Amino acid sequence: MNRQGILAWALVSAAVMVIGAFGPWITALGVVSVSGTTVSKHPYVLAGLGVIGAAFVWARRSTSAAGVGAMLVGLAGTALSFYDRHHMTGLLKSAGPVGQAFVHVGWGLNAVLAGSISLLIAGIVWFVFVGDEDSVEATAAVSAPSNPTVPAGWYSDPNDATMLRYWNGFGWTTQTARPAS
Repeated sequence: MNRQGILAWALVSAAVMVIGAFGPWITALGVVSVSGTTVSKHPYVLAGLGVIGAAFVWARRSTSAAGVGAMLVGLAGTALSFYDRHHMTGLLKSAGPVGQAFVHVGWGLNAVLAGSISLLIAGIVWFVFVGDEDSVEATAAVSAPSNPTVPAGWYSDPNDATMLRYWNGFGWTTQTARPAS
């Protein structure tokens, strides 16, 4: 997975959380909408979680801690928005069948829930598939020796014993020659 792609995914998820927190949580007749801030203080918490999640992921983008932070913020946002959606749905059910026909959960609450779940999944993907940049660079430095173990020179060709092949210190080249008699 691409680190920049997952970073963009996490930042967009956090932005969806913030936008949804201030969007309509209840709509009536598709025209009248009630903001979540009217019925609860949770939108401020959810928006704050989105901002904190985005800031943390951005600040720690070169480490696996960004994935852990995104998972924790996504989990907290999912739990709180799921609670709020369940609570709103319960209130709407108490309005009876006529109320349910005209009043629905708004896109804002659904966006917060979707953004939170997306941030949680992005955090898991980040943690599982993207390692620390420092550990990747250290592994590359260990696996690629800087000093050749066999010095460069002409050696017997491993494919044809009657020929010589040039070893550049790291691998065989295409240069061959006949040995001097």
